[in-house]
Amino acid sequence: MSQKRFVQELKENEALTSPFLVKAKSLGSTRSGAPFLSVRLADRTGEMEGRVWERAAELDGAFGVNDVVRVRGRVERYRDQLQLNITEIERIPREEVDPEAFLPRSAEDPEELWRMLRALAAKVENPHLTRLLQHFLTDRSFSRQMKEAPAAKSMHHAYLGGLLEHTVSVTGLLERLCDHYPTLDRDLLVTAGILHDVGKLEELSHDTALDYTDAGRLLGHLVLGVRRVMEKINQIRGFPAGLALVLQHLIISHHGEYEFGSPKRPKTPEAFALHYADDLDAKMNHLSRLLEAEQGTPSRWTTFQRAYDRFIFKGGSAEDHRPPETARQGERSSNYSLLDQTPSVPGEEER
Repeated sequence: MSQKRFVQELKENEALTSPFLVKAKSLGSTRSGAPFLSVRLADRTGEMEGRVWERAAELDGAFGVNDVVRVRGRVERYRDQLQLNITEIERIPREEVDPEAFLPRSAEDPEELWRMLRALAAKVENPHLTRLLQHFLTDRSFSRQMKEAPAAKSMHHAYLGGLLEHTVSVTGLLERLCDHYPTLDRDLLVTAGILHDVGKLEELSHDTALDYTDAGRLLGHLVLGVRRVMEKINQIRGFPAGLALVLQHLIISHHGEYEFGSPKRPKTPEAFALHYADDLDAKMNHLSRLLEAEQGTPSRWTTFQRAYDRFIFKGGSAEDHRPPETARQGERSSNYSLLDQTPSVPGEEER
């Protein structure tokens, strides 16, 4: 395989031959009618756009999304963003690919996160919920999966170890909410925080790319998670049916609204708390990564973010810049990539 050049290392005017993961691609045409190929390329350090201007239709059929390809081209600057002008692109056989080069990983130590999760579980006093958590936490396969799994394909914690990081963060938030609102059922909420996304272990795959399994697309992690939790509950003699019912409700309603993929909306105070803690942690993670990715751009505002239907302020003085709303339409059209498929409202497969 070619010597790997990572996205974060690339410099303007650099010529390179390097492997990248194809996140998306789209065949378009110029104003004169000539075809060109847009490709979103990625590795564990980031993503960048690429363009193929010659033999675009021919090369379009040589590879697909989620393939690793060897790219030859030159790094150029377009609208203040680095972009690859690609002259050659070819698919690399999967057996020649090192997955570690293409999948980002949590900056947090997975062993420390696992220790934190076990410490949170140890605070649960309800004997039935304690036994349920132990069924999960003593399962070596479960612990191994949790330390590796991403929490999403794109929107939040979309990297190896992201699920465990998100789970610890949400459960920690729920503990603080219980301190502030003492009428909440702490044991129930901590248990739900730990288990709310276990369905993602079956929903998402991660070899060279983060993607959805067939079960993930057909059922989704809310259904898969409730099913997995009930499999464990059914192994515990005497587990109260009412407790199982409200725990299932927390898991299946934690996306909050039907349009976000929840079969049911929250109907208990604990379910509301879980939904808002989950949503807050997802958004804070996504925003921090978004702002980090746009640090190198001169504007004090991000490009228009369709996921939030707004620009995001990056900081600094707000007095000597063009208000983004005055140029909203122009900036929206210029900043939209042919490959930008982020929905205006995050759907069930993006949360």
